[in-house]
Amino acid sequence: MPPPTTGLIRETLANGVTLLVQRRRTAPAVALVSHVRAGFLDEPDELVGISHVLEHMLFKGTPSLGPGELAQRTKALGGTLNAYTAYDRTVYYASVPARHAVDLVALQADQVRHASLDPEELRRELGVIIQEARRKLDSPGAVAGETLHELLYASHRLRRWRIGTEAMLAQFRREDVATYYASRYIPSRTIVALVGDLDEAVALDALRAHWGNWVGPAVPIPPGPPELGTATVQARRLSGDVVLGELVLGWRAPGVLDAEVPALDLASAILGLGRGSRFARLLREPGLVNSVGVGSYGVVDAGIFSVGVELDPARMTNVLDVIG
Repeated sequence: MPPPTTGLIRETLANGVTLLVQRRRTAPAVALVSHVRAGFLDEPDELVGISHVLEHMLFKGTPSLGPGELAQRTKALGGTLNAYTAYDRTVYYASVPARHAVDLVALQADQVRHASLDPEELRRELGVIIQEARRKLDSPGAVAGETLHELLYASHRLRRWRIGTEAMLAQFRREDVATYYASRYIPSRTIVALVGDLDEAVALDALRAHWGNWVGPAVPIPPGPPELGTATVQARRLSGDVVLGELVLGWRAPGVLDAEVPALDLASAILGLGRGSRFARLLREPGLVNSVGVGSYGVVDAGIFSVGVELDPARMTNVLDVIG
């Protein structure tokens, strides 16, 4: 098989937007992804969760698209669309039959560049996100994982509750969201990739037409605080009205570009990927746990290596012995 980057065309526009185009004729379809460097780590402490709020709002209309119309038009083209927010990025993605590639480019450029941020739509959407935050608090796995991050890092923004607290979300106003949008959603922080059964020249022309005239100042954004302290062993026990327990163990890991990361990724696969993995055989097959997973995750300057299991709390000591 050829490498996944075979035939990849990369172009940086004069305004700073990076374009990626690749012809892949495995299916008569195209996929379009807009990657914006605006994630949880880009948020100041007084705006935790605002990247996720903004992601929701980019589906709520532009001057040329009413609320919900983006989804309607994409589906009318035979396509699908969605988005997600991560620590270091927010990503908008969609796919359509190949013959509608140019139409999709226009729709997604409008979505990312021209969000209306209507105050009433924001008020309604904050209610939806607050309900999402409450559901997360009701998820033992989510609470355990976020608590692990808090214990691992004393100052790095990886330690914060990603989605934001209900109290903080409730206080966001349009001005907060608009200011964050204007500072993070700018050309130099944006990568747009179009892949599929396409003509590269036509694809590049469409991308240039819809992204090349975007103007946005690259205002310096203060980075989050670095982690300067030495890691120490910490533990926290939480209790609640649950039947099964969640055990999460974690270690600080290097940033994603560190030379040791591939070894950690390999170790996570050996330990936790599939039924033949080491922990599946040592923990799940004997019935010590209901499920087990191992993760290796990193951002530019920090990472986390973790082991998580769902189990009967009475077996906690035995499981710790096996993992150790």
